[in-house]
Amino acid sequence: MNRWRMRIAFLFLSLAAGLQAQSAVAPWILLEEARALIADRENPDMGEALRLLRQAIEQQPTFPEAELIIGEIYLREGALELAKGQFQKVLRPEYADLMRVPEERYRVLYLLADIQETQGQYADMQKSLERVLQDQQVYAAPDQQRYRDTFFKSYLDQGLDRTLKLYRLENAGFALAAHAKLGWFAYRTGRYEPASIRHSLFALTTVVTEAMLELRRVDPTYEYESLTDFLRAAVRRESVRGYLAESGFFRIAYYLAAATYEAGHAARARQLWRVLADGGWDPALIGNYAELARRQLRSPAAEPLINPSARRLD
Repeated sequence: MNRWRMRIAFLFLSLAAGLQAQSAVAPWILLEEARALIADRENPDMGEALRLLRQAIEQQPTFPEAELIIGEIYLREGALELAKGQFQKVLRPEYADLMRVPEERYRVLYLLADIQETQGQYADMQKSLERVLQDQQVYAAPDQQRYRDTFFKSYLDQGLDRTLKLYRLENAGFALAAHAKLGWFAYRTGRYEPASIRHSLFALTTVVTEAMLELRRVDPTYEYESLTDFLRAAVRRESVRGYLAESGFFRIAYYLAAATYEAGHAARARQLWRVLADGGWDPALIGNYAELARRQLRSPAAEPLINPSARRLD
């Protein structure tokens, strides 16, 4: 009799352990089911996805990935305030520290910055993007100040081609979009030097660094000589050409030149504008920046300022 009792007790313990294990994975199963529902672009079921995500959160109350997807659903539905609240929640330490992929925090900050820009909350947008950059040591670390100073000085004193021969920014892809946006924003708020030039130079150098790695996979002996030669090599390789388009390279270059001109370095600006204007680049790749560069070469003019009070943000 005792033997049967022991067997029954063992079965109950095994069943309890199995149920416990099942509940541990259940929230992630619900998360993946919700992802599948919203991934269907033709017929997404946002309501059911939200139900599954809330069910997952009931089982795992601190679940940053589920909270993030809820925010993305709100964003797709145009509920910007609700989406913003979700993204801010995910960025709180008790959530962000539990993310299985810590780098997802950058994506949350970019989503939050996009909403803030849409709502005209430029100071908050800048703060969100600067939070991304705090993890880029060469940009943010105090002991890298000398590097930053010589990098900046090299561009102004010796020109872009010399700078791109000497400097590389590796493992910086996560910060590229933040630098590009902040370079544009600083330009449009009249903060040309150092803010706009610095951010745009970081962004452009990051693109060149990443593109050079890909070019060297095909030709290990390839060396940077000039921006024009680099671009001609880059557009011949489909993957690099696609990266230039995706990263907004020509836009970054245009605003780097524009900020450089407004900061009083006209010769440096014209050198870069000429690369854009005279290279014969495919319009599908460069967009309207070749024509904008030609206009600047003929008659330079700064774009109108936005949110002038943001000049106090540096």
